[in-house]
Amino acid sequence: MKSTDEYAGFILDKLAALEVVSGKRMFGGWVIHMAGKVLGFVFEDTFLFEPGPTVDRMLPDAPRRELFPGSKLFVVIDESMNSHRLCELARACYDDFPISKPRKRRGKAAEQEEKRRKEIEERFPFAKNIE
Repeated sequence: MKSTDEYAGFILDKLAALEVVSGKRMFGGWVIHMAGKVLGFVFEDTFLFEPGPTVDRMLPDAPRRELFPGSKLFVVIDESMNSHRLCELARACYDDFPISKPRKRRGKAAEQEEKRRKEIEERFPFAKNIE
């Protein structure tokens, strides 16, 4: 069985065409972000996609699973889903996801973050509502 780190790399590679996708280790797994919003989590070698109306419409029969006991049910993404389909799903569902709370930055870090945000908005029109 693959380690969670290797599996997170596998998922990030599949989403690489989006260019605004990143991953971060968190709580023994990985959180996957797309242009400032959480797409889902890689936990126990499974990609758990944020639930929402669009993903429910696009993948009505996909299995659901809790990230931890008592959490909401996330959509389990089959690792055999091809890269094109996964990117299409992420783009379509982007507006369903809440904006991640931004970290407060100061000085040079704040300037770099603002520059990065403007570059994303220019290159990816669907990402204009990032705050």
